Amino acid sequence: MLKRIGQPTFFILLASAAAIWQWSFIYALPPFASQFSLVLIVLVFTLFFFDFRWAVVVALTSGLWLDLVGFDFFGLYIISLFLTAVLTDRLLKGWLTNRSLYSFVLLILIASLAYDVLVAGLFYFSSADPGSFFLWRGAFWAGLAYRAAWSVTAALVMFSLAGAAALNLSFWRISNLYGIIITSRA
Repeated sequence: MLKRIGQPTFFILLASAAAIWQWSFIYALPPFASQFSLVLIVLVFTLFFFDFRWAVVVALTSGLWLDLVGFDFFGLYIISLFLTAVLTDRLLKGWLTNRSLYSFVLLILIASLAYDVLVAGLFYFSSADPGSFFLWRGAFWAGLAYRAAWSVTAALVMFSLAGAAALNLSFWRISNLYGIIITSRA
């Protein structure tokens, strides 16, 4: 019963915290640092290490928070994060069949590209005076390069931390098993 209530609560709180932290702190940083997308990183991490349904929960919850506090049309972030989750899940199941560091880095790069194109495209086509097409703007490509660099850096750090945590957990289990064997012999 605790697992049925605890897991959704954990993912909803994680997505909410990531979206609120993204909006209140990260967007206020200088231009190169404000391209760090904590929501996108949490989304891809959830998809890679857990399941698609939890990634959808993260995408919808964080998209809802970003849409509530954002000044763009309502649904921009929900739609773009959901479609990014669907695309990355298809890539993860179809092409990237192993769960290696290279797969995680490639997945987060593709997710960054898809997310930026979806947000810029939806904003361009919903704007009353869109100006020039978003693919011809240098700011779009600079933002994409910064977001990709931040995402790859975060992917390397998070994958290393997840590997270290799994190693420590397995060491703890083995040492406990060994301790139980020693005490049962004595």
